[in-house]
Amino acid sequence: MTARGLLAQLNAGRVVVGAGLIARPHMATSMWVGRDGERPGGEVLARALGARDAALGAGTLAALRTGQPITPWVLGGLFCDATDLLATHAARHRLPRAAAPLIYALAGGALVAGLANVADSPAPQA
Repeated sequence: MTARGLLAQLNAGRVVVGAGLIARPHMATSMWVGRDGERPGGEVLARALGARDAALGAGTLAALRTGQPITPWVLGGLFCDATDLLATHAARHRLPRAAAPLIYALAGGALVAGLANVADSPAPQA
């Protein structure tokens, strides 16, 4: 699979996960942050996170489909994924046991795919 193919699959997943977080926030947040995810504030944050991921995914997919530059979208995703990874790692001892390994896999995989695409992107034309 090419780096762009992986990026397309990753961002289709972002759209699906984002929509799921918006529709049923407690399903993901309870696994990630525990009981706090079931509280109203946790649900608000989950829906906001879902909207962020859905927008990043849809924007990246649209850029891939239309041949527009993907670098701004990929860099946005890299920033968000790195933040998810670092924030989870910093709180790992206070989160459910499965949270950190799950985020390491998801956000870490997304970082690798994003970096591969940034490295593979053509240089901007002057």
